[in-house]
Amino acid sequence: MKKLYVIVPIVLLAIFIAFFLNARDGIRQREIAEQKRIQEELVQKRIKEEAAKKVAWEIANAEAQRRIAEHNERLAKEKRQAEETQAAEAERNLAYREKDNLLRQSLGIKESLDTAKTRKVKIEEQLKIQRTQIDYLKTATKDVIQNKTAYQIALQKLQDAEKAYVAKQQEEARAAARAAAARGAN
Repeated sequence: MKKLYVIVPIVLLAIFIAFFLNARDGIRQREIAEQKRIQEELVQKRIKEEAAKKVAWEIANAEAQRRIAEHNERLAKEKRQAEETQAAEAERNLAYREKDNLLRQSLGIKESLDTAKTRKVKIEEQLKIQRTQIDYLKTATKDVIQNKTAYQIALQKLQDAEKAYVAKQQEEARAAARAAAARGAN
C-alpha cells in the first residue's frame, strides 16, 4: 500500500503533466493562433489604413488640384477683369478726350459763328450803306444828267448869245466902218 501511495500520486502527477503539457501545447497553439490572428488583423488594418491613406491622399491631391485650378481660374478672372477695367478706363479716357476735343471744336465753331455773324452784320451794314450810296448816286446821276442838260442848254444859249453878240458887234463894227467910210467919203 505504501507503494500505492507513491504510485497513485506519481500516476496522477503523470496524468496531470500529460494534461498540463497537452493544455500547455493547446494554450501555446491558441496563443500562436491569437498572435497570427492579431498579426493578420494588424496587416489587414495596415492595408486598410494604407488604402485609406491612398484614397485620402488621392482625395487631398484632387482637392489640391481643384483649389489650384480655382486659384488659377480666379487669377485669370482677376487678370481679365483688370484688363477689361483697364480697357474700359482707356475707352473712358478716350471718350473724355474726344468729348473735350469736340467741346473745344464746338466752342471754336461757336466763336467762328459769332465772328461770322458780326461780320455778316457789318457786311449787311456796309451793303445798306452801299445801297444807300448807289441810290444816292442814281438820284445824283439823274440830277447831274438834268443839270448837265440844263447846263448844256444854258451853255448853248450862252454860246448862241455870244455868237449873236459877236455877230452883232461885227455888224456894228462893219456898220461903224461903213458909216466911217461913208463919212470919210462924204
